[in-house]
Amino acid sequence: MKLLLHISLMLSLLSCALISGSLSAQEIDFASTQQQAEQGDNDAQYMLGLLYDNGVGVERDLEQASHWYRRASQQGHIAAQYNLAQMYRLGDGLAQDIEQTLYWFMQAAEAGNDPAAQYVLGDIYRYGEGVEINHNEAFRWYILAAEQTMVEAEYMTGILIADGLGAPENDFMALRWLRKAAKQQHARAFYTLGEMYEKGEGVDVNLVQAYVWFAAATELQYTQAASRRDLLASNLESVLLIQAQNQAESCIGSAFKSCE
Repeated sequence: MKLLLHISLMLSLLSCALISGSLSAQEIDFASTQQQAEQGDNDAQYMLGLLYDNGVGVERDLEQASHWYRRASQQGHIAAQYNLAQMYRLGDGLAQDIEQTLYWFMQAAEAGNDPAAQYVLGDIYRYGEGVEINHNEAFRWYILAAEQTMVEAEYMTGILIADGLGAPENDFMALRWLRKAAKQQHARAFYTLGEMYEKGEGVDVNLVQAYVWFAAATELQYTQAASRRDLLASNLESVLLIQAQNQAESCIGSAFKSCE
């Protein structure tokens, strides 16, 4: 099953209910949806693809799902383009095909300015999924998604800048993107901020603030963070530890909005 809750698309009430699981098969007018799809309605074509993809109101049929995603995609339906690209990417009902994968993701990412597609393209080029690893391309796609406030893309943009991959190494700018991700409660962003404040990367060494970042990551269930927080605690003077603990409590109590 692909990512159906698409970031940039305002789905119809019916579609939203299907994705959230709040509609039963009996509540979906399959015949009406099929009729509209056959008449060329691209939202209905996308919906029909979803129904076949998930076996809702009809037996699951990935061939039919890809057929209706393709018809909707050819009419510029962004979520359908994304799902069709994922089918090609994963070999899910279609033979894996990197050219088709890239084509449909790029349709959604460029014409549709879709952050989910942009982010996946970043992954494809970063990890070399059927293509040569290309950090410049990876960064280009990640930052496009990050500029639309996609939290995972904000984090990856920060990481690539910190490591000088696809962009000049710049710890100050890396911190800027990691803070953006942290404001959206991204646990790994908090953890990475903790590391950078502990080491003085892009900022003066600040062990109290590093403790706060690690504590926030711990609260968000990032498992590695607790040991780093506790190690810092064992090395802080008692006055500084109390200060750090109070700031961490304020950070968590503010729903991570007041952490500095």
